[in-house]
Amino acid sequence: MNSNQKLSYAIAAILSGSAGGLVHAAAATDTEASDSIQEITVTAQRRTENIQNVPITIQALTAETLNQLSVTTFDDYVRYLPNVSVATNGPGQGNIFMRGLSVGAAGSQSSGTIGGFPNVAIYLDDQSGQLPARNLDIYAADLERIEILEGPQGTLFGAGAQAGVVRYITNKPKLNVTEGNVEAGYGVTAHGDPNSDLNAVLNVPLIADTLAVRAVIYNDRRGGYIDNVPGTFTRKNSDVGIYYANNPGGGVPANAPAINNYAIAGRAINPVTYTGTRVEALYQINEDWNVLLSQSYQNMDSEGVFYQMPHSSDGVPLQPLEVTLFNNAHDKDKFENTAWTLNGKLGDLKAVYTGGYLVRHVDQVADYTNYARGKFADYYQCYGPGTGFYLATPTPGLTSRCYSPSSTWRETERNEHLSNEIRVSTPDDWRIRGIVGVFYEQNKLFDQTDWLYKSIPACTSNGAPGTPGNTGCMSDIGTNPLATTENPGVQNDNVAFFEDTQREVKQTAFFGSVDFDIIPKVLTVTAGARHYKFENSFTGSVTSSFSCFEAGDPAGGCVSGSTDLNAKNLNFTESGTKERYNITWHVTPDVLVYATYSQGFRPGGFNRQGGPAAYIPGPDGKPQFAIPNEYHSDDLTNKEIGWKTEFFDHRFQWNGAVYQEDWNNVQIGFFDPGETGNLAFGTNGQNFRIRGVETSIVARVTQGLTLQGAASWNSSTQTNSPSLIDTNPASVNFGHTITEICSKKGCTVINNLFGPPGSPSANSPPLQFNLRARYDWTINSYNAFVQVGGQHTDHSYTQSGNDPAISASGITTTLLRFENPAYTTYDASLGVAKDAWSAHVFAQNLTNTETSLFTNTAQFAVAQTALRPRVIGVKFAYKF
Repeated sequence: MNSNQKLSYAIAAILSGSAGGLVHAAAATDTEASDSIQEITVTAQRRTENIQNVPITIQALTAETLNQLSVTTFDDYVRYLPNVSVATNGPGQGNIFMRGLSVGAAGSQSSGTIGGFPNVAIYLDDQSGQLPARNLDIYAADLERIEILEGPQGTLFGAGAQAGVVRYITNKPKLNVTEGNVEAGYGVTAHGDPNSDLNAVLNVPLIADTLAVRAVIYNDRRGGYIDNVPGTFTRKNSDVGIYYANNPGGGVPANAPAINNYAIAGRAINPVTYTGTRVEALYQINEDWNVLLSQSYQNMDSEGVFYQMPHSSDGVPLQPLEVTLFNNAHDKDKFENTAWTLNGKLGDLKAVYTGGYLVRHVDQVADYTNYARGKFADYYQCYGPGTGFYLATPTPGLTSRCYSPSSTWRETERNEHLSNEIRVSTPDDWRIRGIVGVFYEQNKLFDQTDWLYKSIPACTSNGAPGTPGNTGCMSDIGTNPLATTENPGVQNDNVAFFEDTQREVKQTAFFGSVDFDIIPKVLTVTAGARHYKFENSFTGSVTSSFSCFEAGDPAGGCVSGSTDLNAKNLNFTESGTKERYNITWHVTPDVLVYATYSQGFRPGGFNRQGGPAAYIPGPDGKPQFAIPNEYHSDDLTNKEIGWKTEFFDHRFQWNGAVYQEDWNNVQIGFFDPGETGNLAFGTNGQNFRIRGVETSIVARVTQGLTLQGAASWNSSTQTNSPSLIDTNPASVNFGHTITEICSKKGCTVINNLFGPPGSPSANSPPLQFNLRARYDWTINSYNAFVQVGGQHTDHSYTQSGNDPAISASGITTTLLRFENPAYTTYDASLGVAKDAWSAHVFAQNLTNTETSLFTNTAQFAVAQTALRPRVIGVKFAYKF
């Protein structure tokens, strides 16, 4: 194949975001169909098929697309995917959503303990890898394609594929072929530092017709663009958290220290580097059987933060891409994955055994100084007359005093994910086709999160409260001695609260799907089901410094505020069967219409502080609300009608779908320290109905000109009105909706946290679309192209329900509700290729649009995840 033909295959690959998949231009020939759209093959139904024959909404980003768009991470290419959104705090810190199926997201801290499992599954080939609030950000090096499957995929992909699946499909070794490529790039970021990347691929046959190895190595450093500007933090009388200073004059004690960040202020504080390698070996055992082994390593190292702050910690207005941090931040996220696949035949049947073992390590530190203004924060940093009211005799003579507000949190996560699957399927050309399989996984998540906001000095003696070494001090805390922990014993002096927990989900499933051609190649019906069983457990120790004021220096640390999760016996089993039915009609060989009914599911989880009623006092003074120990799987039902069409000798493609998704008993998280306690918790509650349309077109207008556009429209509505119920038999309001919170000063009406019917879901833009145009031509022996495109995302909300908006009373919760603004971006590129060499120049976010992609108050300051500023770069590649 000559260079003209190779370029022709890549012509349309740059055009992305199609609900029907990315396309290639066909190789130039002398036939009338020389300008037709070449087919893309996918394995969304566990068999190789033309994407136009698969009755599922699929967006497929081919290797050529990824290369020519110059995108390599999820945050890069999500912009080109209508109906896919992400609530993210930075690389690898996102929750991915499809078709508006979201009730909100928050910060990354403690996500390993309290976060619900995502409803969009991420797969590296056949290995699942999703974590709560932390999308597995696989670097797109030497991939065959990325498949985005929208709608429930529970029959073939199981738990976590409730709303859809993102599949990274690697290039496999090729027998008897020696090939490789090297690519290098350099770019500049507006308002930031330069970027550079280098990757190389090599495919080598070791034994003719029998053994081949393929390897890729990559390094990508992206310059930062967020500036940490000089700033100060000064306590204010208006702070929510200034109660425990017990200042006789009220407000902040006169001796409260102010702090500054002058020592760590700087520009472009958020560079991120991806480094990794993958090696795969293919061994052809005989004509019918082969085995594939794969080993992957990736290390993502990011510094700083990826958000901007509208105001400094002391309320001074800031410019875009500026923050005031008082402690350095980082996120080190690495994984290794070992995978194996045995393919073969048992007579006429195809058999596959595949498995994987994924280990992921996350080490993240973030500034948490702004929590000093939050409710209860001052307990760990201030004291005064009467502090230690729970002591038999509070220490007399204490003078009101506050210590440094500087604080951080640190989360260390380890995920061990083992999976095994066996599938047997019939030949693809049988009139009755089927696939059956069995699946088992064991997903363990170890989480240690420390909140280091205790600045009151540690106690140094075990004398009585008020004696030397045990006066005006806060005891160091320790793990519960009876609990299972990774880091047992006394914790760091500054740790005020920590959790050392282990979550485990075991899943066993049996699945099957049958296709029957009522009329061969014309009318097909499909029925599939998956029966699953979850075994969920939660163990560990959760400890707070409450009741540790002047509690001495015990050998194991203060554990009066400790919870032994082992003793709570937190485990439960869920089982069920989810189904999928489909009818597909090829009206003509190039026109397909289909109707689908499908269901999705995901595992439930646990709360740290569930138990008897302890919150929201009623008119009789008794607590009305008990946090549940656990929450369960929510249910999704999808009804969809779609079409996939090609016209004019395969020069024009129009695909689309209309759907209604009913999402019931949805998992949702709450955090309201003033009402439901100082810890976040999860529960089940709302029902949502999402109605939408998605469509795409691809047109080969002329031999050199390709146009592609894609769009989605969603309308989401909450259809019920659940509420918090009084579960305390001793309360006068027992069994009824909780409508007020009472104290000695009287009762105050509280809002229903779940929100009213008619409320929209979160992170669900009503409209998303993109449009691209690409023109290529030949000058002598050089093949050139130019491309322009734009993407638009409508507004959305960060939380569903009745999570409050920010108010004059300050930030009282990490789950405030914000509106993400609509925005539009533009890209352009041009390039040239000759023989094995190619080069292109690209510009992303060409107009340097400034916007917030996701806003939250997880760090008790308004933090807006910023769209990366304009990037202009160049890439060179050589293939052999």
